[in-house]
Amino acid sequence: MRTITPLHAPRVRHMFAQQHVLPRRHGAGWRRFAGLALAVAVLALAAACGSDEPARRELVLLTHDSFDMRAELLEAFEREHNATVTLLKGGDANAVVNRAILNAGRPEADVLFGIDNLTFPRTVGKGVFAEFTATRRAQIPEDVRAQFGDSTAVTPIDVGYVALNFDRAQGQPPARFEELTQPPWRGKLVVEDPTTSSPGLQFLATTVAHFGERGAYTWREFWRDLRRNDVLVVDGWDTAYNTHFTRNKGERPLVVSYTTSPAAEVFFSEGALKEPPTVNVLPAGTRPFRQVEAAGVLAGARQPELARAFINFMLRDEFQRQIPETMFVYPVIPNIETPEWWRWARIDVQPAPLTVDAATVDRWLREWSEVMRR
Repeated sequence: MRTITPLHAPRVRHMFAQQHVLPRRHGAGWRRFAGLALAVAVLALAAACGSDEPARRELVLLTHDSFDMRAELLEAFEREHNATVTLLKGGDANAVVNRAILNAGRPEADVLFGIDNLTFPRTVGKGVFAEFTATRRAQIPEDVRAQFGDSTAVTPIDVGYVALNFDRAQGQPPARFEELTQPPWRGKLVVEDPTTSSPGLQFLATTVAHFGERGAYTWREFWRDLRRNDVLVVDGWDTAYNTHFTRNKGERPLVVSYTTSPAAEVFFSEGALKEPPTVNVLPAGTRPFRQVEAAGVLAGARQPELARAFINFMLRDEFQRQIPETMFVYPVIPNIETPEWWRWARIDVQPAPLTVDAATVDRWLREWSEVMRR
């Protein structure tokens, strides 16, 4: 495997740098790349000497900066298919989808991972993906596939939610969303800008689902009242969680983060914590927006067969089992065995019944910006 990383700073799902030093997940990958380079040189020499060894193929995976997986799994895929996987990391999910749209029909990669149910509508009718029915597609829950209109252009791989995370050392969390607009919670919430942040957009979608588009008090009024109550809006998750959250020596005890963040706190403590110092806040009746990440074979791919094989590989039990500890989201295949510490990530909610198109998302962002500028 080799990794091509953009020059800008990556978006990382969970970086608890104030308490823990994260493992250098890709250090082994670079060492492995050096080994692969040597192996390729040996193969080339063998070929020059008349070897009948088949040529090694290259699969290029276009993905976001948060993609990760166990090195041994990727090595197993490469051995099985006599291939080298190149990770082309293109920034956040929005940037990756934009690249795929701009290069539709002439892709720079073979397969894309990281498109979700909010960004997928932008690709419809633009010739970005080739249809493909994965081997285990029928095992993916029907309501998850429905987030993409059950289109075979993409294959769901994992699901995730965002929620309010509360620092337990700061007392009791709010019981209702409406409390966030009242004096006791003035200046205590930090959120991500939905125009620049994936969790920020997911939280905006949750508020749309909770308060609705019509009536005396809609999501627009809620955000207007948040603004008046001194909500802090920052560009992304890392700034919100690692700079402004009180858990990390910031000044705000409430932050919009992932429902897996409490479990990640335990995981990265490497045994120091027996329970998380943070808690998910999901007020009664909340139906959070469910993000579904998917993979798709890019139309015009140089290696479409390998691309299809990689998507099938991502649905295997062994890949699904390692999703919690590498990407901190939920496996899409039901009843997959998860680690013991993952119990802190389990939530009992019904997802918001939202199915949106690109025009609707654009309108939400435009209206949110208008509300927050006033």
